[in-house]
Amino acid sequence: MKISKITVQKKRKDRYNIFTVENQQEQYAFSVDEDVLVKFQLKKGKELQPDEIERILQADQLRKAVNDAVHYLSYSMRTEQQVIEYLLKKEYTNNVISQAMSKIKDYGYTDDTEFAGAFVRTKMKTTDKGPLLIKEELRRKGVSEEKTEKAMEQFTPEQELEAAQRVVQKKAASKKNESLQAMKQRLLQSLRQKGYSNEAAVQAVGKLSVQRSEEEERQAVRVQGEKAKKRWGKKYTGRQLEWKLKEFLYRKGFSMDVIQQYLQEVEQWEDENDGKTI
Repeated sequence: MKISKITVQKKRKDRYNIFTVENQQEQYAFSVDEDVLVKFQLKKGKELQPDEIERILQADQLRKAVNDAVHYLSYSMRTEQQVIEYLLKKEYTNNVISQAMSKIKDYGYTDDTEFAGAFVRTKMKTTDKGPLLIKEELRRKGVSEEKTEKAMEQFTPEQELEAAQRVVQKKAASKKNESLQAMKQRLLQSLRQKGYSNEAAVQAVGKLSVQRSEEEERQAVRVQGEKAKKRWGKKYTGRQLEWKLKEFLYRKGFSMDVIQQYLQEVEQWEDENDGKTI
């Protein structure tokens, strides 16, 4: 098989179409990257053997894989695993991907240690995520346990507590008409969901300084009590309804003293208004 013509592709100036003549008929054979063209000294009139064509095509696949990887990395830093998964989606063989990754690492385009360090610093500066959540994200991106732990050393226990306290201050007043205890439980749950350790979460909530007047607590229990009455008032009456209200409000974090005061208010109001509910 002899090369009869080589043309530059219209949309990709770095790729070339190779045409060959066989049985006096010219036909398109394959296309190659410019580097592959030079490496194999492809030119018009060159005779090609089947085994040589196979090597050319393999070299071109490798070149394409490397180019795709570099293009993928040009948008942002990636882990080695992310690049591998990207090339798999492009349907490259495992052998080609292995060779491409070797070249990519030789070029210094991927470095999981550097990636992990930069990832942790960015998350610390731009999000309110805790270290456990950040660590899990690194693992999902394919960063090894050793490199993940090394990168997480930047997120010291002191910094974790400071970050947790910022979350607490931000979320402390986000809901009205809840008991102080319910608010603290909500904050603990939020911190744990965001990836803070139980120790840091408890300390941050414990350091929270919330000034809650007796009147604010009574107002909160009234609001929650009315919700409970709407829920249970048609099904229960008398002592049964009272126990349902107590159970509901106690679960909401109100003290028994506050609950009892509320129930006395309700009873007094109903007595003064001929049994009508508030």
